[in-house]
Amino acid sequence: MKQLIILLFFISILFNFCWATQSLELSSWDLEAINASRINYIQDSKNTVKKELYLSLIKEKNQHHSLSFLEKHTLKALLPKQIIENLAGEPVFDSTNHAVFITSKEGWVTKYNLHTGQAEINIRVGLKSANSVLSSNGHFLLVGNQQPANLVFLNPKDLSIVQIIPVQDRKGNLSPVTVVRDAGEVHGFIVIPKHFPQLWKINYLDPPPIGFGDGWNHDYRCLKDHVDKPLFPIKRLRIDQTLRDLYIDQDNIYLLANKADKTGIIFDLDLSRIVNQIDVSSLAPNLIWKKNGIDQLVVLSHQNTALSFYRHKPHWQKWKKEVTLNVEPITAIASCAESDTFLIGHNNGQVQVINKDKHTIEHTLDFKQGRINTLSCTQDKKYILVNTEQSQIIYNL
Repeated sequence: MKQLIILLFFISILFNFCWATQSLELSSWDLEAINASRINYIQDSKNTVKKELYLSLIKEKNQHHSLSFLEKHTLKALLPKQIIENLAGEPVFDSTNHAVFITSKEGWVTKYNLHTGQAEINIRVGLKSANSVLSSNGHFLLVGNQQPANLVFLNPKDLSIVQIIPVQDRKGNLSPVTVVRDAGEVHGFIVIPKHFPQLWKINYLDPPPIGFGDGWNHDYRCLKDHVDKPLFPIKRLRIDQTLRDLYIDQDNIYLLANKADKTGIIFDLDLSRIVNQIDVSSLAPNLIWKKNGIDQLVVLSHQNTALSFYRHKPHWQKWKKEVTLNVEPITAIASCAESDTFLIGHNNGQVQVINKDKHTIEHTLDFKQGRINTLSCTQDKKYILVNTEQSQIIYNL
């Protein structure tokens, strides 16, 4: 009898755990909950800085980030630093550099004024978010959620909700979002569902282009249908397996992504197909670019101990590996979009400057401030912010 009671006790615990887990997975964070979470901050005009500021994010040991604002000309911190818990993706800047959007993994989106350093709006759009991205025309801010499994489209001016779309396949199965990116007005937003071997294009033009999305008719009727087509049509493209992360080149043609099996792909967005399989251990932004009409990229390979350079010319069928440069284990990497160099950081506190065209190390910087944690380019592409274990260093490009 005693054993039976113990067995029933453990069964009840297991049942309650499963029920709680199921409830958590199925729980919704709907429009009403999102709007109820909104906080509009009152701007303090007396303490307003009213200068052009750089945003500085320093990764702490506990995975949190400290946020501070630097005056653009003196590069001095003007406001007390704030702690950002569990940053989701990278900060998203608007095209005018008047605002920046910070998204947390808990689903909070905060809009900061880049002339005052003050938070303007804070709103929770989900319970667990992957990252956020701004459309190239500046009209929509998209947040990809893991819980609930949906996409939330916001107006960046006031963070009001434009639309919410569940991430599901044709059978109605839901999937969390792995990552969202922007690929310009032609291809729209790029969404990677975690559980589907698919790549989604979501157009954000109004009305959307003729023929964009699933289920279009290939006759004269599509000319009429597209006028009434709702915002954000989805074009689902099948790939061989799910992706972990991705970046897109400056011309919004080539998508570089890594897969769960630690290999990578180059996906042609114009042709809607994979054009290359590559060896890549991790990805970083601004490392796929065009110069003198030639597409180029560099990826981290061999467990971040090598840099593999690839080139692509219009008459080539595929990307071709040019050279592999062996380096010390890389802890951080960054490049400004139009720079001829990129920087890699190491455990020993050194930063090496790599020439993109010559595939060589131009010189080595030894800051002697401990491990290089992060490298980031300022929005005007003049400086690299070097965050070490001991301090923050500003490197003039």
